[in-house]
Amino acid sequence: MRLSQKRNLALLIFLNLALIISAQQRCSFDEQWLQKKQQPSFQSRINTIEDRIQRQINTQTNLDVRNSYQIPVVFHVLWNTEKENLTDEVIATQLDILNQDFAGQNSDLSLVPNSFRPLIAAANIEFCMASMDPSGEPAVGITRTRTFVDSLSLNQVYYSSGEGQDAWNTQQYLNIWIANLGNNLVGFGSYPGQNIAAEDGVVIDYRVFGLNNHPRLNLGRTLTHEVGHYLGLFHPWGAGLFNSDCDGDDQVVDTPIQSTTYSGQCPDGLATIPQSCGSLDMYMNFMNYTNDACLHMFTKGQQLRMLATLLEMRPSLLNAAACLEVNQPNPQKGVIKIGPNPTSGSLYVSSFLNESSVVRLEVFNLKGQIIYLSQQDEVEQFFSQAINTTSWSTGTYIIRVELGNQTLVRKILKY
Repeated sequence: MRLSQKRNLALLIFLNLALIISAQQRCSFDEQWLQKKQQPSFQSRINTIEDRIQRQINTQTNLDVRNSYQIPVVFHVLWNTEKENLTDEVIATQLDILNQDFAGQNSDLSLVPNSFRPLIAAANIEFCMASMDPSGEPAVGITRTRTFVDSLSLNQVYYSSGEGQDAWNTQQYLNIWIANLGNNLVGFGSYPGQNIAAEDGVVIDYRVFGLNNHPRLNLGRTLTHEVGHYLGLFHPWGAGLFNSDCDGDDQVVDTPIQSTTYSGQCPDGLATIPQSCGSLDMYMNFMNYTNDACLHMFTKGQQLRMLATLLEMRPSLLNAAACLEVNQPNPQKGVIKIGPNPTSGSLYVSSFLNESSVVRLEVFNLKGQIIYLSQQDEVEQFFSQAINTTSWSTGTYIIRVELGNQTLVRKILKY
């Protein structure tokens, strides 16, 4: 073989390795899936889970009972250096991004090409910071653990006996571990039944968490992607590292099968939509490897699958009593709902009313000064009010809601 040929071959190998590494830097779901498949009982267990999810999808049992489904979240911050010890404000911002993406309220949704806009869906799933720990004590939904290593492997983050943090009851909380995961892994979300209970949840590298300086994954969409796995979604190419033969399938009818991962790419603005496997590629789907700037949507099929997975495989999350700041979203008479909290933009107050009522809202700063006041007389059946908080300074506020003969007082964090 000539020297030039050897150089070309070496370059080709290098580029292939670069592509693989690039893929690893988005998510390790496929690698973890292939490892689990070596276990004798894994495939039969996954087949049983898939049957249950499909039955729930086909019957659509209870999918429309609630306006939204609320999941309590605890963030486990594992840090060695100060920059790894992310602030409460960074965590609150990421939670807000997660809620916007799942509600279909992200500001870049308008960038979805016309071909796919009819498929856009709001997942109707909310995530709240847990305000009660597993023992029933008040909590802020964040734990902080000092580690003494430069980086952690997946196996290390889950256990206090090593350098990690034990999960809160994984049937009652979505556990999210934030750590330095080294250079080749940015996140992993465990599919239902994929991991043992102690390792069930989402792991994410601190460098791609929230709004950050990563060159590609800088808008907090890595967590959106990994929570999608946690709620039963695969990549558009199915469960595998590659899909060059177009045999992979994500079990969702309205997401086109694709052969490429779009890792490191951002096709927004192209005159024509990229294609593979005989159809247009939904490169802007949150479950792709596309750069954060080009991830914009879930589909109606994905919404249905996530809700079915939640109801069938993770129903105890919906019965958890850990979301105290925002009441459970059942349309019950007299229940006052306030959220999102923390907030960066709009704060929503709503309630189904027992009878015609006077509704008065007051917001105070910590000096006791009223910064917002609103009153509506003779409100019938349903009350809803949006409060614009964008001009408020960062900090804590007190909201007082008078609704008929009820009075509710809550702390609100503006970031």
